[in-house]
Amino acid sequence: MYYSNCLWIVFILHSFVLGIDSNDFNIHGTTSQGWEFVRDLFKDNFVQERDLGASMAIYYQGQPVVDLWGGWFDQSRTKPYDHNTLQYVFSTSKGLVAIAVALCVQRGLLDYSALVKTYWPEYGQNGKENTTVADILSHRAGLPLDDYPMERILNWTAMVHTLEQREPQWPPGTAHGYHPLTYGWLAGELVRRVDPKNRTFGQWVRDEITNPLQIEFYIGLPLEQEYRVSPIETVLNNVDTNDANEIFESNPFNDHRVQRAEIPAANGIANARSIALLYASLIGDLDHGKRKQLLSENMLKRAIKSNTPDNEIDITLGVHTKFGMGFLLYDDMITSLGSNVFGHSGLGGSVGLAAPAKNFSFSYVINRMNIDQQIKIDSRYKTMLDKIGSKLDDRRAF
Repeated sequence: MYYSNCLWIVFILHSFVLGIDSNDFNIHGTTSQGWEFVRDLFKDNFVQERDLGASMAIYYQGQPVVDLWGGWFDQSRTKPYDHNTLQYVFSTSKGLVAIAVALCVQRGLLDYSALVKTYWPEYGQNGKENTTVADILSHRAGLPLDDYPMERILNWTAMVHTLEQREPQWPPGTAHGYHPLTYGWLAGELVRRVDPKNRTFGQWVRDEITNPLQIEFYIGLPLEQEYRVSPIETVLNNVDTNDANEIFESNPFNDHRVQRAEIPAANGIANARSIALLYASLIGDLDHGKRKQLLSENMLKRAIKSNTPDNEIDITLGVHTKFGMGFLLYDDMITSLGSNVFGHSGLGGSVGLAAPAKNFSFSYVINRMNIDQQIKIDSRYKTMLDKIGSKLDDRRAF
C-alpha cells in the first residue's frame, strides 16, 4: 500500500481541507484549491435526502483533487459512513471487467475481432459459433436473460456450463441488448481461458489490476473485509411498489454469500477513491509521471470505440445505449466533459468514468439505491459534472 498511502498523504498536505472536523452530515475529506465547490454540491445531496451514505472522488491531470465521504453507514444512523467504508457498486464493476479484457488484448492474449470459440471451444454451439469477443464486450452476444436460481448464480462453473448450452435470443452481432449479469461470466471466462496461471477471475483482477494500483475493488469479497461493507438501502422512484418489493424482499445484495461470490457484472465492491484512481490510470500517467498509464493510447482508443450502430435501440432496455468494448459511452449523456467520455454506472446510482479530453476521472458511490436509475446519469452527480465541465473550460479556476 506504499504508493497509495504516499499519494494520499501528499494530497492531504497540499490540499485545502474544508470542514473535515465538521459533524454536518458527517461529511469529511479533502478538496484541492479550486475544487471547494464540489463539497457544497456533495453536501446538498444529503440536505435534500438523496443520499444516506456516499463517497466521491476526482482525479485531474493525474492527481487526486477531491476525496469526500459522508452520511451514515446504514439506516440506523448510529455509525458514520467513513474513509474505511466499502460499497456494493453493481454494474459499475462492468468497467473493471472491460479493463481486464483490454489488458489481455494489449498483451496479445485476446483479440476483439476473434471468435469466442478460438479461446473457449465449448461456447461455439447452438447458434453461437460466430460470436466474436467484441460481441460479448458490446452486449451483442444475444444472451441477456438472467433468470437463474441463486445457487447457480453463486457457482461460476455452473453458470459457464449453462451459457455454453444456451441458444442466443438473436443472431450474435446483429443487435445489442444489455446483459445485466451474463456479461460478467462471458467476458470473465475469456480472461480465465487465456490466463496461463489458471486463476479465478477475482484473483486475476487482484493480481493484475488492483494490487499493482494499490486500490480496493473486489470481485469476490474476502471474508475479513465484510464488516466494512455498507448495506444497500432501496428507494422506490417511478417503480411499481409491488414489483419492487418482490424483487428486493430478501435483499440478496446484502447477503454475504453474494458478496463473496464472483459475479463480475454486478457484485463489485469498492470505494470512490479506488474507482477514480482506476479510471485515471487509463487516461494518463499518475503522480507526476511516476506511475505509467495502464493502457496504451492505441489500446484505449480501441477499447472505447463504439461498436453500436447509430440510433440502434437496446433490445433489453428499450432505449438508446452505446457501448465500446465493455465501456458505456457517455458522449450523448454528458456533453460538458468533451468527447470520448467512457465508464460504467451501476444500478441505483454508483458510477466510475473518465473524460480523456479533460484528463479527468470521477466516481460516486452510494448506499441509497434508486432502483429506477439504470444506466442514466444519476441526478445526484449530473449537476456536479455539468459545473465541473464548465470550470474545466476555464483553467483560471484551478
